Amino acid sequence: LAVATIKTLTTVMHKSPAAKVLERHFNILLGSLGSQSLSSSELQNLLRLLRQDEPGRAHPYVGPVLRALLGMVRKQGLESAMQYFDLSPPMAGIAVPTILRWPGSAFSFFAWLSLDQDQLGPPSKGEKRKQLYSFFTPGGTGFEAFISSAGVLVVAVCTKKEYVTVMLPDYCFCDSLWHSIGVVHVPGKRPFGQSLVYIFVDGQETTLSMLFVFENPPKTPCAFTSCCIGSAGHRTTTPPPSQIPDPPFSGGNPSSRSSFGAILPGWGGLLGTKPESVTKLISAGTQDSEWGSPTSLQGQLGSVMVFHEPLQASHVKALCSSGPNCISPFKSQEAELGDLAPKLLLHYSPKACRKAICLDLSPNMLHGRLTGNQVVSWDIKDMINCVGGLPVLLPVLEQLTLLTPDLHHADPSGSEVITPDSATPSDGDWVILPSNRASEARVERNLVATFLLVIKHFLQRHPINQETLLHSHAVATLGALLQKVPIILFPLISRSCSLFVFIPQRLLYYFYFYFFIYIISNSCHIQYMSTIIKDSRKQFRKKYGVQFLLDTSVPVLLQLCGILELLLTLLQTSAARDQLFLLLFEPGAADSCYALLLNNKHSDRLRELVFKVHFILCAASLKQLPSLVVHAFPNVFLSSLMERMLELAVTDNREATTATLPQHTENAVRLLHMVQDFLQAEGLVNPALWTEKVLEETVTLMDGLMVWYASGTQWLQLSQVGLRLLLGFMVCAMATAKLNGILQTKTVDSQDEACYLLGRVEGILRRSVSEERTEETYSFLVPLLRTLLSKVHKLLYMELHLPSLPDTNGSPSFFEDFQLYCSSPEWRVYLDKYIIPYMKQYEIETFSQGHENMALYWKDCYEAFMLNLHRRDRERGESKIRFKQFVEPFSRRGRQENLRYNSMLKQIHTQNSAILRQWRAARRGLFCERGPWQMDIHWKLSSAENYSRMRLKLVRNYNFDPHKEASALRDNLGKTCHLQSFMNHAVKQVKVSDLEDDILELLEEDPASANQADCEEAGQKEKLVISEDCELVTVVDVYPGRLELTTQHIYFYDSSAEKEEGVGQDFKWPLSQIREIHLRRYNLRRSALEIFLIDQTNYFLNFKKEVRNKVYSRMLLLLRSLSLHATHSPQELLKASGLTQKWMNREISNFDYLMQLNTIAGRTYNDLAQYPVFPWILSDYTSEELDLSDPRVFRDLSKPVAVLNERNAKAVREKYESFEDPTGTIDRFHYGTHYSNAAGVMHYLIRVEPFTSLHVQLQSGRFDCADRQFHSIPATWQTLMDNPNDVKELIPEFFYFPEFLENQNGFDLGRLQISKERVNDVILPKWAKSPEDFIYKHRKALESEYVSAHLHEWIDLIFGYKQRGPAAVEALNVFYYCTYEGAVDLDAITDEKERKALEGMISNFGQTPCHLLKEPHPVRLSLEELEKRRSRLDSCPLNIFQHLTELKSFFIEGISDNVPLVKAVVPKNQSHSFISQGSPDTLVTLSQNGLMGTHGWLPYDKNISNYFTFIKDPTVAGVKTQRFLAGPFSPGVEVTARLFVVSHDGKLLFSGGHWDNSLRVTSLVKGKTVGQHIRHMDIVTCLATDHFGIHLISGSRDTTCMVWQVLQQGGAPVGLSHKPVQVLYGHTDEVVSVSISTELDMAVSGSRDGTVIIHTVRRGQYMRSLRPPCESSLPVSIMHLAVSWEGHLVVHTCVEGKATLKNALHLYSVNGKHLCSAPLKEQVTDMCASGEHVIIGSEQGFLSVRDLYSLALCVSPTAMRVPIRCVSVTKEQSHALVGLDDGKLIVVGVGKPAEMRSGQITRKLWGSSKRLTQISSGETEYHTQEQP
Repeated sequence: LAVATIKTLTTVMHKSPAAKVLERHFNILLGSLGSQSLSSSELQNLLRLLRQDEPGRAHPYVGPVLRALLGMVRKQGLESAMQYFDLSPPMAGIAVPTILRWPGSAFSFFAWLSLDQDQLGPPSKGEKRKQLYSFFTPGGTGFEAFISSAGVLVVAVCTKKEYVTVMLPDYCFCDSLWHSIGVVHVPGKRPFGQSLVYIFVDGQETTLSMLFVFENPPKTPCAFTSCCIGSAGHRTTTPPPSQIPDPPFSGGNPSSRSSFGAILPGWGGLLGTKPESVTKLISAGTQDSEWGSPTSLQGQLGSVMVFHEPLQASHVKALCSSGPNCISPFKSQEAELGDLAPKLLLHYSPKACRKAICLDLSPNMLHGRLTGNQVVSWDIKDMINCVGGLPVLLPVLEQLTLLTPDLHHADPSGSEVITPDSATPSDGDWVILPSNRASEARVERNLVATFLLVIKHFLQRHPINQETLLHSHAVATLGALLQKVPIILFPLISRSCSLFVFIPQRLLYYFYFYFFIYIISNSCHIQYMSTIIKDSRKQFRKKYGVQFLLDTSVPVLLQLCGILELLLTLLQTSAARDQLFLLLFEPGAADSCYALLLNNKHSDRLRELVFKVHFILCAASLKQLPSLVVHAFPNVFLSSLMERMLELAVTDNREATTATLPQHTENAVRLLHMVQDFLQAEGLVNPALWTEKVLEETVTLMDGLMVWYASGTQWLQLSQVGLRLLLGFMVCAMATAKLNGILQTKTVDSQDEACYLLGRVEGILRRSVSEERTEETYSFLVPLLRTLLSKVHKLLYMELHLPSLPDTNGSPSFFEDFQLYCSSPEWRVYLDKYIIPYMKQYEIETFSQGHENMALYWKDCYEAFMLNLHRRDRERGESKIRFKQFVEPFSRRGRQENLRYNSMLKQIHTQNSAILRQWRAARRGLFCERGPWQMDIHWKLSSAENYSRMRLKLVRNYNFDPHKEASALRDNLGKTCHLQSFMNHAVKQVKVSDLEDDILELLEEDPASANQADCEEAGQKEKLVISEDCELVTVVDVYPGRLELTTQHIYFYDSSAEKEEGVGQDFKWPLSQIREIHLRRYNLRRSALEIFLIDQTNYFLNFKKEVRNKVYSRMLLLLRSLSLHATHSPQELLKASGLTQKWMNREISNFDYLMQLNTIAGRTYNDLAQYPVFPWILSDYTSEELDLSDPRVFRDLSKPVAVLNERNAKAVREKYESFEDPTGTIDRFHYGTHYSNAAGVMHYLIRVEPFTSLHVQLQSGRFDCADRQFHSIPATWQTLMDNPNDVKELIPEFFYFPEFLENQNGFDLGRLQISKERVNDVILPKWAKSPEDFIYKHRKALESEYVSAHLHEWIDLIFGYKQRGPAAVEALNVFYYCTYEGAVDLDAITDEKERKALEGMISNFGQTPCHLLKEPHPVRLSLEELEKRRSRLDSCPLNIFQHLTELKSFFIEGISDNVPLVKAVVPKNQSHSFISQGSPDTLVTLSQNGLMGTHGWLPYDKNISNYFTFIKDPTVAGVKTQRFLAGPFSPGVEVTARLFVVSHDGKLLFSGGHWDNSLRVTSLVKGKTVGQHIRHMDIVTCLATDHFGIHLISGSRDTTCMVWQVLQQGGAPVGLSHKPVQVLYGHTDEVVSVSISTELDMAVSGSRDGTVIIHTVRRGQYMRSLRPPCESSLPVSIMHLAVSWEGHLVVHTCVEGKATLKNALHLYSVNGKHLCSAPLKEQVTDMCASGEHVIIGSEQGFLSVRDLYSLALCVSPTAMRVPIRCVSVTKEQSHALVGLDDGKLIVVGVGKPAEMRSGQITRKLWGSSKRLTQISSGETEYHTQEQP
């Protein structure tokens, strides 16, 4: 399929019209094929087409492949069966064995079937009836059901005389769809009673037929000898017509009399049916003539179930609802179908069929024989979980975000007519209509929308996909990635998202609020969201309530003005405004708006809206505006004030009544005087005050008062005021026209007035001419002047004084003539001599009094104003104070809300960043050589440890930095920076005079708190106990965070700004997982704790000094069940641990002892300043061979490494004796540096990340010069010998970690100055052929006899009595005083910066371990002394690997005779109560037929020759007491040891290989299944558990592996988690072998394609693939895997040839390096690794023991004479258990001389006296033969 896709896509990428049509049709074809069946490998290959050739650019195939995926995942109509029996051939069907006795009282049949449409045709002579089932007795009576030629279901009952049928004419089954059919025959409860037949179609009851019995049933029912399903089955021989009796009744009126022979007790004849069915009765034997001859079903048949009891309607409905693909309906519908399992007669499933045998899945073992084909197809919805789950599609979306908008659209000819899929009703709520093909076609043109449709269809009706999407952060990632989509595409995307309505609510809950919040500006999204939320308000309100919507929506949707406008509109128009008023009148509601007035950033518009809202509220409450907000009105300009006053005066005067007119008139007169005075005073300075609006309102007011025509002194004065105002507005045409009109009707009698008018008008005219104003201004002034001249011409004697004055009476040229005349001397002399003086005199006489009156008036106003101003200021100040007090709660709330909102924005930003980081982390698992996508790989050291605290493993480094800049900056001539001078100055003030022992002063235990802890533990409710801020210290960085301790768990929350992979360093562990807690110091301060977990994970937490003890006390209260050494100092802890005695007795190795001493002394991998320290042990690094028997090759362990050279010792001693500190602060010391510090650790580990980056950081961003780097082991040793100042000891990695000697990451470390040789890998001693060889030999040297005899001397120097005091001085072992614990009190430094600097220096300088021993350390026993001690005590079993030449074999019979024994194991951690101490352990056996045995096992008794006691389980012998594993196993599955795992306490058995893809948990105590987990898509093929039983790993044919957590209760396993903690992908073929090491965080799996893949356990990340070497071109299978305690991986491969099988063993390091291989002559059947050995059992019957490191045979193989089926080693390595093909159990152990006879000895065992022969079945020696 993938190959065809590549070829076709290459063709269709051309943009011609024909290519586009071809692409569209090809996508349809590809989608149709994939929807029928698509394997995981095909899906992976399809996705691999989209691997990007260029980063940042989408692959050109992304569109076609995406649309093809949509066609595959989208299926129309009902669900189709993916696995079925193809019964198309005429002779096909399933033959059922004879049923000798029907166990129940009824007959019930249920099956799934599908018949093709083309089988439906017109009736013909050769009609056939397609048999569904037939169950007949030898006498020809029985039941059958068939499909007629018309596609109608017919159910029949055949007696000796009659053939009764019930037909469903309304249902045609030939429609190519899958239907469920249920038929239930229920007999009458008494003779002649009713018998019923129920027929169910697709879960619905369609027919009820009633039968009557007229004959008493026989006492003994007949056997059913002819039983078939889907085949022709029972064939009736049709008799001649003369012999056929007439039917008992005819037509549609059945007779009430019938003779229906009994088939089952109480069954009889036909009475009547429901109207939906048609009944018919014919004579027995005529059915072939009536209905046609029987043939096969000629269709597809799914699972079939027959019950011997009646099914209820609810049962049938539940079976139907589980669907045709439900493998185990009784498990998935436990509530409805839990009681049906005992009623099951037979159950056939296409899943459980192989080689024509259909396994009966009921306990009745009625296995059928299939004639036909078994069809197995794969649903893409299931297969997506075999290649990475739904997250594997997210890189497709990443590519889509790289496309431009024009590339997102498909060919627009894709769909012509689209029917709408949603409508908006009149009330505004949305109506969600069903999704269909037409509704989806609307959005398929957009690729992003198409992608969302693909996701939608993957989720529909698939709980596993929904759960995967939800728990893999994929929903959040989807929302984050969609933010990168161009905004122009959002409308189409939103349409596709609306189709997600059929996804379960729990996914909608996340999807909408991770996606729609980002595009919420689209109103249709909001409406749709409201529809979704409305139906599940409570669910959304919990986390995404109103507050969340406002926070995420308001900044985009609305502003404050918009909110207030909306509120104002609702208050004015809403029908519910009364309720809104009541809400706003509540305290603190509307008042909060006033706080907006204090913010200067808000606009006047907003303030105006606030006041409008307030006015409405005041009007509603009949209250006036509070005085405390009056001062907030905006200022009014003077001109606006005049305009407003005049406008109001005009209005008042116009609307005044007769009563109010005098008052308004008086006010108007005063106003005119005020305006005139104000304009004459201020208008001269500010001409802008003379506005047209003032003029207009003034003229209107004066006209209204009829000033010009009234008589009287007051009105005369007012008219004069009006004329003066008009003259002031002369620049305005309107004023000129008004004055012209007044002059035309007014009589001017006074010469003074005439002079005033003429002088003012002429002055205005002259100014306009002199200022060269426009002709327009002059033009509207000339008519006024003409009128005025005509009025005063005689009065002012102008004809006498102005003889040249132009004629004013209609002269057409007056305009031009007067313009010339006004500049003549005659005109100017006349004005200056006669007019101007009188004008001024008139102004003084007329207006001076008014000005004086107004001056007094203004003075009074000013005084009143100032008085009011002072009062207002005082009141304003008081009002401000009261207002601030009033709004302070709202301002405070606003500040808090701003803080909350900003915090929320930060949280959303952080969450979004975390989502993207999580996606980048998840993306890495997809981009690997075994995944759909691809990227480069680099490595760094993992923090995972094995049980010897070895950090062996490299993990992928996703943030790899080649440090090229650091290489470029490197200066080969640079000098080492010494911190000594600053240290001398800084530590003087913090030196502690007296050193104190580190003795913990615990808080006194509070009985109340202890009782409370007990109660909480009993109540099983998790409650918080303590929560404290702390720091998580790692080798890379220090992470601030918070530790929370509850009654059940310990939590750490990383509060770093940038969290790695989205979750940072967060962790959560059950308290039961805590193994040890140690008090630690950090930067010489006793403030830290180190927590060790069962799986070897550890955490180093630093607290405030006073907090550490409180946290420790609380932990001890909660963990009293653990054997934690509570108040012990390190010295007491060492004594209490018993480690020294174990080391002396050689019970633990030198390495383990040194590591444990380091741990107790406070050394930790998490702090470079306190890194574990190990000794240099060799002195010979130049010889060609290393002879460990020669003492001269070893270093003198009694001296510090710096003084091994005697010349150096003398210099060091002289330096010490001559040193004097003038200040008396610094004590004498031998060495100014330390043997263990951060720089030294980074010096050794510079080639391994993260230490490379730490080294560059320490060196200020550059690599140190090459000559000072660790480039050669011999050179480093020689430097130590020559330089007394270099005192570096070794680190643990020198004894287990070869990778640190290789530059695997290719860093540029520079060149040596003299030789110019490039520094790359470390130069090894000559005796080491490779890094692995060096580590192996160096480790052997550490465990050698010489080191064992002298290691205590070095311990005295580092941890013991020579660490301090006179003994240290004598041993030349005194270091700079501030390196010793307790010597410096950092808390005495008050300056934070100075303290931090000193802490950094101490961290880099080094710290001496805790002082553990004050007396000389005891010596280790030699081998001879050890043998004498063992022979004297004789209390422990002998290790078989230490006595390989003395092994003997003993056989045990009677467990499963002649049935292969496939599992025999003694669980590792069996607990015994105090009473049962000394009682036997449990030895669990399992036979190939599922027989389980739990036997007694005692590994050692010195009185028995065979050195063990075996007590056989009595249940395995009795037929009635035997306990079998619930089955059956899947046909074709080889039942081997790989399918089974026993829990470490021997109480549970985990099993695979079951037909229903399940992983089952069986109680070995009860012998019953207690758990059934179906998560794999195919058969579980292999299982394995880790060392401590924390995790279980399962492999499957579906190419995936799953890691399961073993649930614990009270420390005992009780089952598996309901879902796997990790799903591991990468294989392309069946997984056949698995292994797991939780402590090393590695899960290993091997498949039939010859590939070994390593993943991490904790995060499920892909690490690497291994492909063992093979010279053959034939397929290679990885049949067995084993992981050693050091992470070495042993791989057994098998090449399956036509004639022979080629087997080989391969050894890989923990980091995937191939170390060696060994060919095998025999076929391996089982393999296990124990210690440093590998035990192998073979098909040829040989038991082999091989060395783990070389794979060489340690001893000649032992021949067991029959094939071996399983091998295991007991927990003490005292025996090997071997299961043979003939059922024998072979126990291999170290034998004893034959003179001891067990039959002659009796002893007490648990208080009973039995002869040993009655107890032990293993006293018989099994005679083996060695392989020639």
